[in-house]
Amino acid sequence: MSAHKKTEPTSEPKNRGDTDAPSDVPLRVIQLTDSHLFADPAGKLLGLTTRRSFETVLALAIERSAPVDALVMTGDLVHDGSTRGYRYLRRVLEATRLPCFCIPGNHDQRDRMGECLGPLNVADLSVQRLGTWNLIFVDSTSPGEDGGWIAGHQLDGLEHRLAHETAPSILFLHQHPLPVESVWMDTMDVRNGADLLAVCDRHSGVQAVVFGHIHQGFGCRRAGARALGAPSTCVQFLPGSRNFALDPSPPG
Repeated sequence: MSAHKKTEPTSEPKNRGDTDAPSDVPLRVIQLTDSHLFADPAGKLLGLTTRRSFETVLALAIERSAPVDALVMTGDLVHDGSTRGYRYLRRVLEATRLPCFCIPGNHDQRDRMGECLGPLNVADLSVQRLGTWNLIFVDSTSPGEDGGWIAGHQLDGLEHRLAHETAPSILFLHQHPLPVESVWMDTMDVRNGADLLAVCDRHSGVQAVVFGHIHQGFGCRRAGARALGAPSTCVQFLPGSRNFALDPSPPG
């Protein structure tokens, strides 16, 4: 994804990482999601070897998106919640030498994920400044459920931060906060997603709300922000389906 907001240029050029750099340079963020990795390198989900597909998608994304400012992984990172799976993921992400941010999904073991990923883990509510942009990360997972829930303290914290911030922002979470027109998938959304979107609607700085979970591409514009869902790095779900159905589309 590419974010772009025009401002007046400064008198001297700045590095891309400077917080006061001009924002007329696009911000390029790679979002990867739902990798469903296993401790076993040969582990498969619905017949697909997830480590192999993840490595291929990651390499292609970096190659085709250069230069890249950051890499965000939006949950369901390790399907079996294993220490070996998370340690493998950390090695691969650190080898990219990019700023990397990971949030949990409903299949992740949050405590183990935090222990193994260390500074790459940004659970609960976190705001990271990147150039003149804010990347906002919200943990939408609800223990024991496939669907999600945004806790009250997260909504209050988000409201407070956006009320005191003028920088443009992109918000990332795992589950989708609005319907994606797939009946079975929409039973596993963020139950109070409307509350999250209402907070975003009150603050014009929010440029996009970005999520995973749905294993398919999705995009729409609502109020002043775009809602964007990404396909999985492994298997895809058939868009618009009433019941569970796989899409033959390749990893994305």
